Amino acid sequence: MKTKGLVVGALALASAALGGDWMQWRGPELNGSCDAKHLPSTWSIASGENIAWSCDLPGTGQSTPIVAGDRIFLTTSLDNQLRAVCIDRATGKIAWDKKVGQGRDMPRNGNAAHPSAVTDGKTVCFLYGQGTMVAFSLDGKQLWKRELEDQYGLLATKFGFSSSPLLHNGTLYLPLLYLANTKKDPNSENSTKLVAIDLKTGKTRWEADRPTPATKESLDSYITPTLGLRGIILTGADLVTSHDPENGTVQWAFDVAKDNRKTNWRIISSPVQAGELTVTAYPRGRTMVALKADGGKRWDYEGYVPDVCTPAYDGQLLYVLDGVKRYLTCLDAKSGREQWQEKIESDKGFFASPLVADGKVYLINFDGEVFVYAAGTTGKAIGRIPMQATNSYASMVAVDDALYIRLPNRLVCARINK
Repeated sequence: MKTKGLVVGALALASAALGGDWMQWRGPELNGSCDAKHLPSTWSIASGENIAWSCDLPGTGQSTPIVAGDRIFLTTSLDNQLRAVCIDRATGKIAWDKKVGQGRDMPRNGNAAHPSAVTDGKTVCFLYGQGTMVAFSLDGKQLWKRELEDQYGLLATKFGFSSSPLLHNGTLYLPLLYLANTKKDPNSENSTKLVAIDLKTGKTRWEADRPTPATKESLDSYITPTLGLRGIILTGADLVTSHDPENGTVQWAFDVAKDNRKTNWRIISSPVQAGELTVTAYPRGRTMVALKADGGKRWDYEGYVPDVCTPAYDGQLLYVLDGVKRYLTCLDAKSGREQWQEKIESDKGFFASPLVADGKVYLINFDGEVFVYAAGTTGKAIGRIPMQATNSYASMVAVDDALYIRLPNRLVCARINK
């Protein structure tokens, strides 16, 4: 009965947002897909073709836009000053812009504005890479704030902490899986745990240890959790684990490095729930595996597998983006069989995850160039749109009849001109 309740809860979470909002990183279904319709397959900022508006942002960042009602939320950093930004969805004007703390430089010229916000439609929570966590009402009233590093020490993932929280039934689930940098913070300890935080109050409900055989950089994980059939799914530190949402107890664990353990197998690509299966990439894109509700393996796939990008799932098919070698592969989710594969004609790689909506697959590369493919069993390229950006890592979002495209210092709304 407990398992049945969690299945119903997962379905309720997805259906509650259908046809409307994109309330957390991977959208209403937690899988990079939505039911938006009449989306453009081409647009131009220069000419204004199919552009509803473009908003210059105060600072830069890589968080994905979060949409709730008439508001869009994202994070930026301006000279390492952390900001929580709200944009009016209809006009593209900044509704409010709050200074929430001081960040720090991150590796590879990054900053702390990488995790995406999350909302239940009443409260919106912003998280930053050095541990600042702050919640507001939708009209910009601060409700609570905390600094995770005060309690957990330096969030010292090698390339900067960038996990986004998962929101389920009023609780924020945050993975703390990282190799501590004790040279910079003597009080830091290697951490591999799941923390549950109340969205309304910001108080910790519980924290659960997550035992692991991993060592050194293999402890590092950059993933966002997802909701499985029985619990909260985490990947990283050599394991895929399912956790009881009520107390964090490990329900099952699948060891992805059992036969070939190394010290540098950090994991970046997040897990995705594809029907009854949890699908996740192995560290550094070696293999993709589909796990059953009890943690047993259903299938695995070796080929062009993502190192960074999280697959998208449309209810039947998985769209798998190898952003390094620049291949898009379509798999049947139940069997793992390859349906088609396309070499993307891109000069740059991809960190952003695919978006599937309106019968299309949208991809955006480092330069902000968008590639559009027909979803389904065809694999046909149908659009290529340059947007002249650098270091563009945020995944695209679709709500109703509009695309929201986050470039580092700009948010663009693309909609078919009427």
